[in-house]
Amino acid sequence: MKKIMIIFMLLSVQIGFSQQATLTQKGRKVFVVGVSKSEGAVKTVDRLIDELKDWSYWEVTADKAEADFVLQVDVTASKGITATSWGGTSYALVAQLIDKEDQVFWESPQFRASPNGTNGFNAGNAVVKKLMRILRKNYTP
Repeated sequence: MKKIMIIFMLLSVQIGFSQQATLTQKGRKVFVVGVSKSEGAVKTVDRLIDELKDWSYWEVTADKAEADFVLQVDVTASKGITATSWGGTSYALVAQLIDKEDQVFWESPQFRASPNGTNGFNAGNAVVKKLMRILRKNYTP
């Protein structure tokens, strides 16, 4: 009985991974939604959509009903001087991939950036580049 339970659990995990792989294959449709509605967050999500279109691994769709999965992006902004910036707006970004049953099957780490000379004083673009780097690594064969 114990062996049957272990086999069943392993098969369940394998099925879950294969469903995730099927959802995120090249050419699948993704709908991108931003959680925050602040101006900086909206611009950051728009930049992410442009990067996804340039990557052209997934097709970005404007209709959630057409999408195979959703990329939900939560962008937060904070202003002020930090140890790594000279002021301006710093950004933090977390993204989740969500299937049609509204189940999260992947979540990014939190990416942070402050405006400085290394990112052209554009922290919004910097967090998008960090996210795209991990998406390419995880989903491009």
